[in-house]
Amino acid sequence: MSFDRKAEQYDAMRPSYPDALVDDVLARTGAHRILEVGAGTGKATTVFARRPCTIVALEPAPQMASVLRRNVAAFPDVTVEEQMFESFEPDGSFELVLAAQAFHWIEPEVRYRHAAAALRTGGSLALLTNERAELDPALRAELDDAYLRWVPDADNARAHDTVEQARGRWTGELDASGAFGPVHVAMVPWRARYTSRQYVALIDTYSDHAVLADEHRIPLYGDIFAAIERRGGELEIPYVAMAFVARRR
Repeated sequence: MSFDRKAEQYDAMRPSYPDALVDDVLARTGAHRILEVGAGTGKATTVFARRPCTIVALEPAPQMASVLRRNVAAFPDVTVEEQMFESFEPDGSFELVLAAQAFHWIEPEVRYRHAAAALRTGGSLALLTNERAELDPALRAELDDAYLRWVPDADNARAHDTVEQARGRWTGELDASGAFGPVHVAMVPWRARYTSRQYVALIDTYSDHAVLADEHRIPLYGDIFAAIERRGGELEIPYVAMAFVARRR
């Protein structure tokens, strides 16, 4: 798994989630016992763990799980289990199944059925994601050109506004699942600044970038680095943190 080879880089560069988003999820669900799917290095885990919650965090990748254990060491109510969600035996005891930027890795025919089986009556599923609002149009045009030059067959969604794309996908899937609904969507805008080098390190943690062949990846990163350098060497990303929350039917 490309993430696992870069667990420390992933932990250093990937964004976390605003407190306001987590508070909204917990206020809406009233959850205290949480099962987290694909916890990674704990970007969402640690924010929830600062609340009065008991969390079972599933992470199948060994190096990611190692960093996760380090990051939650101060939280005795967090248990890390190094296994896939698909192999986890649901017992219907959880009040919330949580997945932060991870649910798309689970096969569609499994993810909703398995999540419902893990929940007690009245339990909820919460899908968290950080999406990007529009970048500066001139910079976006340069990034588009770089992707077209070096990865012409790739879907360059990362340079574009992905908020409505995410809303359509996850509300549609949850509604169609038959297991959850109706869907509440919480949105918290926030911003992050990256130097040229930090931004390249960030996109290098994206699985579709990390697996590119060197003859495409290296010049792509070089063009992106140069585009940011021409604008003073810093890039501000307008994020929208989103939570899609639905009760088990």
